[in-house]
Amino acid sequence: MKAPSLTLAVHGGRAVRDERRPWPVWPVAAPHASAALDAVLHSASWAITSPYRSELQERRFARRFAAYVGTRHCVPTDHGSSALLITLESLGLRYADPVLVPALTWTATATAVLRAGLVPVLADVDPATGCLDASAVTAEPELGAVIAVHWACAMADVPAITAAAAPLGAPVIEDAAQAHGARWQGRPAGSLGVAGCFSMQHSKVLTCGEGGAVVTDDADRAGLLQELRADSRRYRTHPVPGELPLQETATTMGANFCLSEFAAALLCAQLDILDEQHAVRNGNYEALGRLLADVPGVRLLSRNPAQDRLSLYEVPLVFDPLPPQRTNAWVASALTAELGMRAYPPRSPLSRSRLLAPRLKPTLAPLAERFTERNAGRRFPGAEYLSQHAVLLHHSAFLGNEEDMSDIADAVRKITRFIAAGRSA
Repeated sequence: MKAPSLTLAVHGGRAVRDERRPWPVWPVAAPHASAALDAVLHSASWAITSPYRSELQERRFARRFAAYVGTRHCVPTDHGSSALLITLESLGLRYADPVLVPALTWTATATAVLRAGLVPVLADVDPATGCLDASAVTAEPELGAVIAVHWACAMADVPAITAAAAPLGAPVIEDAAQAHGARWQGRPAGSLGVAGCFSMQHSKVLTCGEGGAVVTDDADRAGLLQELRADSRRYRTHPVPGELPLQETATTMGANFCLSEFAAALLCAQLDILDEQHAVRNGNYEALGRLLADVPGVRLLSRNPAQDRLSLYEVPLVFDPLPPQRTNAWVASALTAELGMRAYPPRSPLSRSRLLAPRLKPTLAPLAERFTERNAGRRFPGAEYLSQHAVLLHHSAFLGNEEDMSDIADAVRKITRFIAAGRSA
């Protein structure tokens, strides 16, 4: 273990990590990703609206990802936000029905609710895990649905949340955008609620740049989801060569949220290396936990013992406590300077987010009024605590080795010693 100087790099001291040692880059292209993209380029089928020639990459990815998640069906989409939107629309709720959303999540979880004609009701999270828990559900007098978000590297207890929501008749959707491959008592994230929504955006552990998917065991819901993302069309049971593979079933009005064939082919390639990457990241995460065990005032995010497999998206380092003159934004800057890798605070809770502003859209005015009324006076101490005490590291840092973890631990130790000594900038 190194014994770094107490003079921080952000104050002109020597950094813990040698700048000549780069961190792993992201994304990491699978070995055959180029060939997969080239095959689509010369296939004359670039979208699911191409005349049918052979099995589409989108269908191949849907089949493979459903198997990976352990569900019967998968409906790919162009974005994770689209996945949330069409899943909410598939529930058949009434206009302005309330949907419970954790206050600590990306804004798309809540904006999808508004786009579906529903009202987000913000709920606090457990400060140990960053996730919604069942007590937040039982505190509500009525709900149309619940969105349980798996946050950073921890899973929400979806079975307990589902049990709490059952008396309200509220189905539970999993926002698993940060949890590809995580498991709860052997069941993959996304398979625990009525549907699971995923993002395959650039920063996610399974990515094609921009993409998404909904998984479900419900065949009727899967057909409806197909229509909702493909302008009221579903796949033909028996496609005809030269004809479009979609037919106008039109049991509902949809929109175009379809995944391209290039993105689907890339996802198929990336899926082949996902579990190998999980093994590397998770092993390094456990190593970091051991290295930080003797550092006072810093902890990794807690997880329920029922979560028997991690999927790292962002790794929170929680500083308990921080003196008034030291914010987690300052810690993030100091850690970035020591490591030469971006560390950053969590986003503000949705109750304070500039990105969640339905009042700025005239067409959302009635929902914006109800949103303001429904959330007036609510407090979110758990979400506020994590947003002010956690510092996040992207999962790509964990694709390195134990020496990289030692650098992270040494940087954290150096900063906590500086804080404990009461040094001023």
